[in-house]
Amino acid sequence: MKIGILGGTGLIGKEFILYAVRRGHSFRVFSRRDKLPKEFTDISGIELVTCSIPNSSDLEGLDVVLNLVGEPIAGIRWTDERKKMIETSRVDFTRGLVARVSDTKNPPKLFLQASAVGYYGMTEESHIPFTESSPPAEDFLAKLCVDWEKQVDPIQEKKIRTVVLRTGIVLSPKGGALEKMLPPFRLGLGGAIASGKQGMSWIHIVDFLSALLYFMETPSTSGAYNLTAPNPVTNEEFSKVLAATLGRPNLFRVPSLAVQALFGEGSVVVTKGQFVVPEKLIQEGFVFQFPKLEYALNNLLKGN
Repeated sequence: MKIGILGGTGLIGKEFILYAVRRGHSFRVFSRRDKLPKEFTDISGIELVTCSIPNSSDLEGLDVVLNLVGEPIAGIRWTDERKKMIETSRVDFTRGLVARVSDTKNPPKLFLQASAVGYYGMTEESHIPFTESSPPAEDFLAKLCVDWEKQVDPIQEKKIRTVVLRTGIVLSPKGGALEKMLPPFRLGLGGAIASGKQGMSWIHIVDFLSALLYFMETPSTSGAYNLTAPNPVTNEEFSKVLAATLGRPNLFRVPSLAVQALFGEGSVVVTKGQFVVPEKLIQEGFVFQFPKLEYALNNLLKGN
């Protein structure tokens, strides 16, 4: 397949390109960069189109369009300006991209659109896990996800198969939440955050990449999917397993007030969470290589 990817120079985008190229797929990478990342040096089947957003002509001849674009949300203070950037990079960008895809003479067979488990809302407590049929919440991230997902409606009206990726915490030592957690845990200073009861809906990066190919290769898939492992955990459980995997103690706890002082409203990304399960993937028989956190962290940090 010829895959057009937006957000292809970020951690997940780069990993997916390398993963899929090894399986015979080729890519058209849309990026503001004027050259491809060094990881793609001497790899055939990857072309670059330098642009802020592709023209309809740039999207011709593609089998799949994958949109992973979005400003970071975690680990920053949510000023009014930052929240506007977060919204613009998701909602406005997707609206513009969808308009261009809709104008193609030979549209792609599949449009894959990023979203997040923030759709279901944030809480400090345990609860029955959310599935794809659970309703959205009303907080900032939930409303953002709802608006973000609505932008693909014109694509669906064009009868282009569409899959929305409600993604949890993608685990990789190369970036994201896990990379940020490793230094204090390796020093023996790691521990739960706030109450520790908040949910962490995670997925091993290999399972995430495998799921993307599954959607591309399975014509019956459509609609919203939760991209999380089948076994979400509390923040406290995650901390214990991570510490044990590294052979370090798990003695400390980061108080909620300290996180709020650093990140203000943005602190909810770590002091709150949600328990989410991939009901549709499970029902369809998708096989997770790393369904449990112990297996995932052992593989990522020890290679086991």
